[in-house]
Amino acid sequence: MSSRNWADLIKDAGDSGNYDPLPDGDYDLVVVEATATTSQSGKTMFKVKAQVEGGAHNKRLVWDNLVVSPDSPAALGILFGKFHAMGIGRNYFDTNPSNAQIEQTIMGRRFRAQIGNRLYNGAKKNEIKKYYPSAQTIAAMQGETAPTPVAAAAPAPSAAPAPAPAAAPAPVAAPAAPF
Repeated sequence: MSSRNWADLIKDAGDSGNYDPLPDGDYDLVVVEATATTSQSGKTMFKVKAQVEGGAHNKRLVWDNLVVSPDSPAALGILFGKFHAMGIGRNYFDTNPSNAQIEQTIMGRRFRAQIGNRLYNGAKKNEIKKYYPSAQTIAAMQGETAPTPVAAAAPAPSAAPAPAPAAAPAPVAAPAAPF
């Protein structure tokens, strides 16, 4: 006899067993793995695995490679823009961190991303087209802590009808990138 609650396990897995590409759109992501390596062209590269947080595609994974290209100011600007979206600013890099320190700093970082699709070897694959700071990252950059969702309490018995749910909050504007 099994002591596992398989229905809860399936619910917890969400859409993570689906290997079809995510639909194009914006997603909240958290970095679950970051590994420093060397690209085929010999440049330092950070392989990032990020997981969708919330929504219909909760727990789905997307990958990106953050390549350090010292020979291209434009590519460096894009790289540091991605770090900024994860809440890793210029002051951090002023400390001249090692690759291992950057790996550790990237882990658990939250950001919002525009996900798109492209063909790779004849198959449709996801790619991160643009990084944005998440609400938590924006709050941290502004010296605040982001509100955390609170689980809804069970409604108290009442003869009066329940009030209508509140409208979703307006999106928070991201501060200007310091790079």
